[in-house]
Amino acid sequence: MVLGTAALLSACTRPRLKPDQSINGEDFWSGRLGLQIEEGAEKNFSAAFDLSGDAQRGDLTLYNPLGNVLAKLKWSPGTATLDSPDQRLVSDSLGELLIQLTGNDLPIQALFGWLRGVDVKATGWTADLSRIDSGRLVATRFSPQPVAVLRIVLNR
Repeated sequence: MVLGTAALLSACTRPRLKPDQSINGEDFWSGRLGLQIEEGAEKNFSAAFDLSGDAQRGDLTLYNPLGNVLAKLKWSPGTATLDSPDQRLVSDSLGELLIQLTGNDLPIQALFGWLRGVDVKATGWTADLSRIDSGRLVATRFSPQPVAVLRIVLNR
């Protein structure tokens, strides 16, 4: 009975993919992220996430601790859309919508490289990839101020 219950519960959970796996031919990552800005607690941001695609075309869905969708960000060349429960924003700039979503611009091009374990350079940012094989990434922005720390823990 215990084995049957365990099998049933495991069938109900979302599959955990390694960062080098893909869905429908696109790279896919799932996990938790936190962005800490060193100018006050009101600037911190954290969420569970699903991320697919690449810097040119992709989807990012953010979830609150209860698993409800906080926001969906979708982008392709020349357009980006941010959908949240209370608004829809459209822009030609992914960076602009990332600022709307997190309060900060994130180096999206570098982020995809970092998730693949490639030390891509991003102006003002450094990435610690020493634990990427265990699904952990820490990237720090030193410039412009204030300092920001992005932490990602991937589901395994």
